[in-house]
Amino acid sequence: MTHRLEPETLVLDADGVPWSHRYQDRYTSRAGGAAQARHVFLGGNDLPAAWAGRRQFVILETGFGLGSNFLASWEAWQADPQRPEQLHFVSIERHPLRAADLAGHADGGAPALRRALAARWPLLVPGLHRLDFADGCVRLTLGLGDAANLLPQVAAGVDAFYLDGFAPDRNPRMWDAALIRALARLARPGATLATYTSAGSVRTALADHGFAVQRRPGFAGKRDMLTARYAPRWRMRRHEPPAAATGERRAVVVGAGLAGTSCALALCQRGWQVQLLDRADAAAAGASGLPAGLLYPLLSADDNLASRLSRAAFLHARRVLDALDAPARGGIWAECGVFHALADPAAQRALGDALARAGFPAAFAQMQAAAMAAPAVGALPRHDGLWFAGAGAVDAGRWCRQMIAAAGQSHGSLAFCASFAAVALQRDGQRDGASANWTVVAADGRRCRAPVVILANAGGLPALLPGQFLPLQELGGRLSLLAPPALAHLRAAVSGDGYCIPPVLGQAVLGASYEDEPADGHGQAGAPGADDRATREAHAANRQHLNALLSQPPAVHIAGSFAARRCISVDRLPLAGAIADLAAPAVDAQRAAGAQLADLERCAGLYCLAALGSRGITLATLLAEQLAAQICGEPQPLEKDLADAVDPARFLLRQRRGRYRTPSGAAGDRAPGDDGTLR
Repeated sequence: MTHRLEPETLVLDADGVPWSHRYQDRYTSRAGGAAQARHVFLGGNDLPAAWAGRRQFVILETGFGLGSNFLASWEAWQADPQRPEQLHFVSIERHPLRAADLAGHADGGAPALRRALAARWPLLVPGLHRLDFADGCVRLTLGLGDAANLLPQVAAGVDAFYLDGFAPDRNPRMWDAALIRALARLARPGATLATYTSAGSVRTALADHGFAVQRRPGFAGKRDMLTARYAPRWRMRRHEPPAAATGERRAVVVGAGLAGTSCALALCQRGWQVQLLDRADAAAAGASGLPAGLLYPLLSADDNLASRLSRAAFLHARRVLDALDAPARGGIWAECGVFHALADPAAQRALGDALARAGFPAAFAQMQAAAMAAPAVGALPRHDGLWFAGAGAVDAGRWCRQMIAAAGQSHGSLAFCASFAAVALQRDGQRDGASANWTVVAADGRRCRAPVVILANAGGLPALLPGQFLPLQELGGRLSLLAPPALAHLRAAVSGDGYCIPPVLGQAVLGASYEDEPADGHGQAGAPGADDRATREAHAANRQHLNALLSQPPAVHIAGSFAARRCISVDRLPLAGAIADLAAPAVDAQRAAGAQLADLERCAGLYCLAALGSRGITLATLLAEQLAAQICGEPQPLEKDLADAVDPARFLLRQRRGRYRTPSGAAGDRAPGDDGTLR
């Protein structure tokens, strides 16, 4: 299970300086946090001069504390006419303050920026949180947890380091050799570093891990501080950290569902020119066109990879939806809450114990008896379960269309090309060591070319990547659309064995059937009178879901259906990342026996996002952000083990090791915890 967070409460010492009882130390100098940040951390890293004219600049900080260093860096970026296009700030904090304490603190920095930070402060849940400011040009990747555990999980190339934990004699874990080694792994060539301390143990650890260290005059009467530059005298790491991308910013995205529109928006927000292709005559014509689906996290007693990914993605999707203007948000997203009923008493006990250990805030998740949940739900659930107050219902089709509109109004540009049935992908040669164009070919002969291609076309992915080992399957399903006033008394959605959604987005919904054979059509709404056998069986199954969810299920009249196909992988995790280069030696069967995912060479400029299965509403935006970060060489919003878990090359590597014997895999039965939602 993820380590429990221990939030800090802000207190002041006798001089009015923020103080930590836990570490018996001040958060900042008595002369002020903003002034200290400018002298020690910006000045010690030669900022803002060092970032002048750059497309991207990345800072990593140990110890977010009051946020003074982030705010000072943002303020300097804002005032600098030579500022980089994108400023990334990565910071790790084990004992985060609450939003009210952040907002109420004044240290001489920019108060408007501090208020903006407090307004977007995340729920205090462990993991990485991506927060955007300045129209996406300033991105804070906030890691909540123990630096010893989180720093090795960070994937980034760093230009400047701020070492600002509590003093080495008060919190030695923040300064030990293992942590310095983790920093050195992320340092780009020539990366700089600054810290207020001049302790000998810190100097030694930095020197031992490739940093050339200097002393400089300290701040506010402190005699010395340290600065350093990463300049190892010999190779100290197996893989170099990501470099900032250069060259053209043009991409083709194949597929205009949740996966594809999320990718298009993420790139356009970074100034890219994107062509978005889809075989249908409109966006969200497949499973992503469903009129109502659920956005809520998947939790497990052991906090496994799928649960951690779901939790991070849920929180990210909430931030994306909350950033919409009010009219768009009202038609796309309803924060009605979701009660997840657990029929198995053993599962109730296990999850209850896990939640108690994790210490998640009640605003994120809490275990509730059915009777306690009834007032919030509007009806008595049949079983006790989990209450997600911040969860709700999403009109996925409208969200896709809104993301297309937003992409066209961002820093980049978007061209949507409908009725483009992609049948082949061609790779041009290499020129001067740089990636040349990829060409996507349509059935009618049309061609789209770009240096970067993202395949987000679900079950159509294997046809464009012959030879790649991608064990995918499409499974069908149907929603039952209810006639008013069905479920109008419900205040919240209920999930478990199926789900029911009140008419918070216009129409109540029951779902979802889970069929071995693909449903007829591809994201189609059935007429009220549709009476084929598969549809009748799906409606009967969905009525049974309602009976299993509520103690006194009301009579409902079914007015129509929505049929679609879900694309899933054999291990039930999505595919998000760069495609392996089959011609490279590292994917040879003999050499791959001892290879790791990081050792595999990739097809330059070729990526995929697919197999979101029943969790597309939850997963799409975070995984799209992950792809955009990989493409641009930015800090990644996923922890490394989560990125590895969704890497599309994982199946190829396992096949080369003899784990799979066939080039395609059957999906089997529904995965534990899968609610069967069409998303």
